[in-house]
Amino acid sequence: MSLRVRLVLLILVVVALAAVALSAVELETLVDLLTTDAIERSNLTGQQVSALLRDHIERYSENYATPQTLEEVKALWNDIVADDAQFHNLLLQMMANTRSLLEINVAGESGMILASSNPAVVRTSIERRENFDTWGMTPWYRRTLDLLGKRPDWEVTLGLGVGEQDKPIFTIQVVTSSVFLRDALRPQIVWLAGVSGSAIGLSLLLTMLATTRALRPVKQIEDTIDRIAQGVADSEEPDGALAKEFRAVESKLNLLGQQYRGAREDASELRHNVDLLLQRMASQLDVATRLAAISRLTGGVAHEIKNPLNAIALRLELLRARLGDPDPELSAEIDILSREVLRLDRVVKTFLDFSRPLDVHLQDIELGVLASEVTEFITPQARLSNVVVDFSAPTEPAPMRGDSDLLKQAVLNLVTNAMDAMPNGGQMRVRVEKRGDKLILEVSDTGSGIPPELRDKVFQLYFTTKPKGSGIGLAMTYRAVQLHNGTISFTSEAESGTTFRLEFPGNVRHA
Repeated sequence: MSLRVRLVLLILVVVALAAVALSAVELETLVDLLTTDAIERSNLTGQQVSALLRDHIERYSENYATPQTLEEVKALWNDIVADDAQFHNLLLQMMANTRSLLEINVAGESGMILASSNPAVVRTSIERRENFDTWGMTPWYRRTLDLLGKRPDWEVTLGLGVGEQDKPIFTIQVVTSSVFLRDALRPQIVWLAGVSGSAIGLSLLLTMLATTRALRPVKQIEDTIDRIAQGVADSEEPDGALAKEFRAVESKLNLLGQQYRGAREDASELRHNVDLLLQRMASQLDVATRLAAISRLTGGVAHEIKNPLNAIALRLELLRARLGDPDPELSAEIDILSREVLRLDRVVKTFLDFSRPLDVHLQDIELGVLASEVTEFITPQARLSNVVVDFSAPTEPAPMRGDSDLLKQAVLNLVTNAMDAMPNGGQMRVRVEKRGDKLILEVSDTGSGIPPELRDKVFQLYFTTKPKGSGIGLAMTYRAVQLHNGTISFTSEAESGTTFRLEFPGNVRHA
């Protein structure tokens, strides 16, 4: 095997290994995110069931005589859980909210299932599975093989007892299906394999073409050396002819030196190109590592926020169930709270999905009405900060197609930043305007303005000038506007304030 062929093969192997390593890092990140999300959802569901079960027992215990002994307490609790069909339905509804869950079971001390989202297993012995948290700590490649192969299901268990009793009265079991997780992972692996395979194939092809072309002088050198080694002198030629042939060989060797210098320059350029390629791959690997760290950080924050949000949502549903058929005003207030909790839940999910494609739920909305709702929501807080809020909108409708929650959050980020820019009070103006087929929303403040050297960075993710700022608000606003085919810009003057301008395509309505 010639030197040229060995060099081409070596470069191809290096490029292929680098591409495979990058694909492995992407796959590890994907599996870790899926595993972490599934385990957190299972634990969160178990905690919700525990809270719901305790509240359910406390509420229905009032209908029975107060137990005097621990055994009477156990018997009362078992009767309440086993005979209540409403509690079974609540378990079924909670399981339906998470696609990866298979069953939610509540078993007594004897291991007999008293309540379950699957009516078929009630009054049967609980079936134990592998602990989900333990499995989640295994290496990522083992988890990948488990998800792609036929694996049994996993469980997360919580105990619910009385006081400091060692053995709990109830065991709450949340079962996660390996089939559901595999179905969620397989399309993403297929997509990653397709992209990685295409990238590897294209990289190999380009590298092979580049190296073959760059090393063409080496092939010419090899051919010249082979001709010299084979000899071109005729044995029947006279000595003078041989001398003449040696002079030709000497001339070819000189030419070989010139070609070698050219080949060395080509090889140096090729090495520089390979170094640049490896640097780009290292940069992509660093980006993947940063995204994985950001995902873990936002996942932890979201977990801490979603717990109280889910508890609030659950309490609202319990409050609605207790009130029965409340008067319209009270029902409207509960509906407002429920909608806000759902919107906040979606905001939390947006933190997790910031680096991934986001589903936009488009519907017909009125931009003026949406901006008015956000303004009314922020007005009490503005009064406490000595900020005067001025809102104006056109009298005619300002319809558009958009995602109400995303746009509300975008406008809320702008008005919140406007208030923060006026710590000593001032005036904030929110204006909606319709110009032809365009809708314009402006948020202005009378703060100190944005310094010129920072204006190019305001929409960068995690860039902030606030001591306790997150640097996410304006980046989320920018992305929300882009997802609605809109534009966002701002003007700012020192000591005069800042004006953010959002422009969207209007939704033309025909009679």
